[in-house]
Amino acid sequence: MKTKPSQKKTVHTNSHVSGRKSNINIHEPGRKSNIKIQKRVLYIGNLQNSSRKDILRSFRFYGPIKRLWVSKCGTYAFVEYRNPADAHFARCRLNGGTIAQGADSGGKKIIVDWADIQ
Repeated sequence: MKTKPSQKKTVHTNSHVSGRKSNINIHEPGRKSNIKIQKRVLYIGNLQNSSRKDILRSFRFYGPIKRLWVSKCGTYAFVEYRNPADAHFARCRLNGGTIAQGADSGGKKIIVDWADIQ
């Protein structure tokens, strides 16, 4: 009896937060399918001029950061984690939260989603 080689599908999804499209690779050996997370870069929006130090303090808690880029206007940033699982965890935990700015713990809710890198 011959067995079929495992198939690889790409599923296109829309984020409920930003409306961006993202691709998820799904490996289907037989009937089971496992989602393989490869993304490491997060988009952070609605920052209200947060400093690099404030952003690092909030995001470093979830794992080692490889790179941080903050826009000149300070309203959005990109964080690249070394480990994709850390990025996934940070995205789940920080989306809709706030970033403490110095002694002030208030502020607008931030948007944390996968960066659309081509």
